[in-house]
Amino acid sequence: MNSITLVIPSYRRPASLARAIAAAQNQSAPFDDVVVVVRDDDTDTYEVANAAGVRVVTVSTPGVLDAMWAGARATSSDIVGFCDDDATVDHNWARDVRRLFDLPGNERVGGVGGRDHLYDGDVPRTTTLTTDVGRVTAWGRLVGNHHRGEGPVRDVDVLKGANCAYRRQALVLPIGLRGQGAQAHFEVAVGTELRRRGWRLLYEPSLRVEHRPDDRVGADQRAAPTTQAIADSAFNLERSLPPRRQSRRWLYVHVVGDGACPGIGRCLAALLRRERDVVARRAPSWRGTTEAWRLRATPLSFHELP
Repeated sequence: MNSITLVIPSYRRPASLARAIAAAQNQSAPFDDVVVVVRDDDTDTYEVANAAGVRVVTVSTPGVLDAMWAGARATSSDIVGFCDDDATVDHNWARDVRRLFDLPGNERVGGVGGRDHLYDGDVPRTTTLTTDVGRVTAWGRLVGNHHRGEGPVRDVDVLKGANCAYRRQALVLPIGLRGQGAQAHFEVAVGTELRRRGWRLLYEPSLRVEHRPDDRVGADQRAAPTTQAIADSAFNLERSLPPRRQSRRWLYVHVVGDGACPGIGRCLAALLRRERDVVARRAPSWRGTTEAWRLRATPLSFHELP
């Protein structure tokens, strides 16, 4: 049977982390290891993790990617799972992840993920369901919907960092993406690189976590991101795409765009609808996209486990 470790990066969310650890320790088929990664200046988080009896790894640099990499390097398990500190894995999560990797015919499955059921406090968030999940279009637009997925297991382009697991020999994490906290769209870089290497990614809606989005520390706020956070997000998405799609993405963001990266077309629609927040994203998202596009001749680098 494959061994499995759950890595939980955490920063200044001690109450949420306590719930995440409790769920990780209450599995029908236990994890071989649970690793919490904390910043070396975050005493409260360290004390919560240490008191719970899990393994604690410290990092000195900001950003979720360095934390994930430190946690992955600290384990020798066959499977490395990741969960946000404001999410709790289902009681059968470890068992079901092992099953997905062990199924006959899944030898080239490099990563699996599932649905993050969103909550507002203790109240499930109302949403519609869809089978269109984890897809990157030819123009570089990300169709996420991981929190809305239904239907059978299917291949996808992207897994969500709040609920995913990777084979040790497949796992890669990008170097050089921007952001001081969540580092938006790193999952696109991971998915793009794994698929380039011939690995498959599976989305299984029944592989669930309960996700209670907590406040973020830093510029990348969900409700009101700073212009720098908007630019970083746009940079990361453009930089994460295959080289052949980067110029198409650059053109799409300039001419058409969407709510996150509005182009001329989307801005005109936003003006008619008086969506000032969308128009305000135009300059920083264009700047971030263009800065990444200029680097298209230099491949993105990745950490790899030995």
